[in-house]
Amino acid sequence: MSNETPLSFKQIIDVLSASINPENRVMDLVPDYMQELLYSSLVTSLSIVTASEMVINSGGQIDYQQMYDLLRPLLTDKKVIESYNSWKNDLYGMTPEMLKRKRVQVIFEVLRQGIMRHDTTPCNMEIDNIPKEKIKPWLSCGEDIDDNTKKDMARLMRYLIIDGDIVMINRTKFGKYAMSHAKDFSHKDTKAMFKLDAILDLVNADLVAQNPRLQAIINKYRLQPEPLNTFAPAKNIKRILTQSEVLALVSNRQKYTAEWIEQFVDDLLASEKGKSIIVDWGNSKKRNKLPALVAGSLVKAGVFGCSYPVLARAIRMQHDFKVKTECYATYMGKQREQPYLDWVLAYVKC
Repeated sequence: MSNETPLSFKQIIDVLSASINPENRVMDLVPDYMQELLYSSLVTSLSIVTASEMVINSGGQIDYQQMYDLLRPLLTDKKVIESYNSWKNDLYGMTPEMLKRKRVQVIFEVLRQGIMRHDTTPCNMEIDNIPKEKIKPWLSCGEDIDDNTKKDMARLMRYLIIDGDIVMINRTKFGKYAMSHAKDFSHKDTKAMFKLDAILDLVNADLVAQNPRLQAIINKYRLQPEPLNTFAPAKNIKRILTQSEVLALVSNRQKYTAEWIEQFVDDLLASEKGKSIIVDWGNSKKRNKLPALVAGSLVKAGVFGCSYPVLARAIRMQHDFKVKTECYATYMGKQREQPYLDWVLAYVKC
């Protein structure tokens, strides 16, 4: 029998993520003609493993909205956003009409790639419900909608939220469609799906910039994140690090008060580095570690003038994480899981 320890989902995800990270320059070792193929293969593998981990952690109950949001950062091509911003920069002025035309152009461009071909054939009523009068003004002169495009448009409309000037992807429905046909989609198809979502969101954001009242429509369909000071990780980390037993261990009680720690937590979670904490909070296996990891960074920065075990015991006096004290203390020193450590050191130094 082999004594090898099987790889965990986290280890596989970490390796695949590192491989596609441009900062690691892994692709520099691959011949140019193979880079696109290898990159798409790695991203596809990473998406499958990430989705599998979510399904297992949820006990097999798939939340398609959550699944969609999980894969969106992986499968949205950054060049799509760069191209959109370049298009905006080339304009002499931007009007709602220009944005609506851009939206129609991208919808037709994506539909021509055939991403809706796996959905069922629409009925005549669905074809009749296509808002042709709203689409036609934004078509090029002489252009018309052929029958195949009408069918694909009717299919797509099953997964769109259309309310006034706002057009959005229904991510729960679209996520279910994508997962149901995942084996049928090529990497190119998948990129097209997420391109559509990204462009619709970018157009909506620019429409809102010109007419702030439209934000209420978006809020109606998309839950907005809570302010950081009421966000779950912030509340829990603050509660743990400001209990009296923990505050008694700070190195300077006049400077590092409960108010200072609360402000520190807000600033950390608002930073680019600290956003990893919010992401990790969604993973139940990582959640209990996070207060320890943040506390450990404060020990390294000199805010707490004690050892990891002493601080771990103080934290655990009121909180039972079903983790041994020595293990909790070990979490505090795990520098690889503290990508925000340099940020914390600089913050405290200032």
